Amino acid sequence: MHVWLILITLSSVVGLLVAKYMRHKLSVFAAGGLPWLGLLGVLLYTEYFVPYQGGGASMWPVAQFFGGTAAAFIGVVTFLVARKFIWPVNDTH
Repeated sequence: MHVWLILITLSSVVGLLVAKYMRHKLSVFAAGGLPWLGLLGVLLYTEYFVPYQGGGASMWPVAQFFGGTAAAFIGVVTFLVARKFIWPVNDTH
């Protein structure tokens, strides 16, 4: 349960920071891609650099599929909500 709380919190923070500081039209991809890549980095570090602690098959691709998708979704939704209500972008000029 704590892992999901950390994942949701950090993805939301990334979405908020991207909404505040990036003003490019493609910044929504950064809001989804950075949490996805962050989770991938953590999973690959855990898989390849942390000593093996026994157990069954390696499930990091499955964790990346579900957790990475959730992280990207949360980052994009937070970005869109922040752009709509907190820091609207004035694209009229």
